Amino acid sequence: MGNHLGKIRYIKKFGSSTPILVPSFSSKGFPHVKGLHDYLKQNLTDASLVSTYDLHYGYLLDDQIYESDILFVDSGGYERIREHDVADIYGDLHFPREWNENLYEQEVSKLKKITDIVLVNFDYWESFPLDVQVSRAQGHFEKYPEFASDFLCKPISNEEALINVEDVIMKIKLFAPFDILGFTEKELGHSVLERANNIFRIRKALSDAGLDTPIHVFGCLDPLTVTLFFLCGADIFDGLSWLRFSFKNGVPSYLNHYSISNGLWQRHESEVKVIGFSENLYELVQLKNRLTKFSQSSNWDDLGITENDLNQLMLILTQLGVQKSSE
Repeated sequence: MGNHLGKIRYIKKFGSSTPILVPSFSSKGFPHVKGLHDYLKQNLTDASLVSTYDLHYGYLLDDQIYESDILFVDSGGYERIREHDVADIYGDLHFPREWNENLYEQEVSKLKKITDIVLVNFDYWESFPLDVQVSRAQGHFEKYPEFASDFLCKPISNEEALINVEDVIMKIKLFAPFDILGFTEKELGHSVLERANNIFRIRKALSDAGLDTPIHVFGCLDPLTVTLFFLCGADIFDGLSWLRFSFKNGVPSYLNHYSISNGLWQRHESEVKVIGFSENLYELVQLKNRLTKFSQSSNWDDLGITENDLNQLMLILTQLGVQKSSE
């Protein structure tokens, strides 16, 4: 047994329990995302994420997005910019189209309460102080009280690439109205250690303020990173890496590697991809189950990772002060 912050928390709006692993769909890097979603929608059981940008431009169909128990609806900020996230293996050419607050709200107002919907606030071009970010987000969320609120916290000035963690901690009670508190992985730090430390510090600040709000890390779905951030107090994870790699056995590998190692080398690559994506969805469910089991048992064997990976996680947790070095 050991110390960790990985536990079951709840999206208070719906009573849905965490951890939640969210396969994302985006036209950015995946221009044929509509076909992908259509192939895979029957396998989307727990959760999925789509973007209002993609709904507006018809990359995804409005009436086919309600396949999972929980649907996360993102603000389109990722598709609106050219740059890619930390999980990208290459930067495809991406030419964003017009996107603004009015177009975002047009799409949100069309959403149907067919399933539990989590709404992410609009992600502005400009940077704002934290209290302004919060009040603007509250303005959005108040218009759609039937949806759970997922507040995406951003850097407070255009000169800063990262969120100001000291500011977040000092003003932690500002986040009390929201169902979920979100950060993009790349804005949490420049290294895995820095990101893990910042998640740990934010979770501790929430706990000290009497808040058990789930933390959502946007753009993070790598199985080992998810496990680490979960142990540091994060709860909800989404990303596109499940469409870029095979997650079989918890180790991301290129789809060509997956094709050979699984005896699919005679199949057309498009078929291999769909088989791989379906298997990834299964792997994510298994990972969620392992994290849930661990949160109840605190038995490190329940994480189902290699001895070397577990040793590395323990080193990180010890360095952060989450795990005592004597254990």
